[in-house]
Amino acid sequence: MCKTVKERLAAFIEFKGLSKNKFEQMCGLSRRYASNISRSIQPDKIEKISLAFPDLNTGWLLTGEGGMLKDAGESPEGQGVYVPQELAQMFTNMTEAARIQEENVARLTKMVDRLTGGESAQAKKGITG
Repeated sequence: MCKTVKERLAAFIEFKGLSKNKFEQMCGLSRRYASNISRSIQPDKIEKISLAFPDLNTGWLLTGEGGMLKDAGESPEGQGVYVPQELAQMFTNMTEAARIQEENVARLTKMVDRLTGGESAQAKKGITG
């Protein structure tokens, strides 16, 4: 049984199959934070950890009471699916890249139309769809 906050945090990190460094990155914590915990975790750090890992029972983390993970019934309704910050940023980047590509396609299509006198390349070749 884990006796300290530091031991419980280490157990959770191991349970998730993460390195301490990866855990700290995912939570937005400073490097070696998990190794340097002395007695407890400050509320702002608990918030960061909770946002990154909403399934973690923070009561267990702080006191050792209850289970490591929240019960399914404990999560607030309408919260949706948890997406790690890295994946959310990747999705945002990909969405922006797709938007830029669509703009480029539209711009190039206009250029082709101007160069061909408004006829598409297929119509010019006599190809029909």
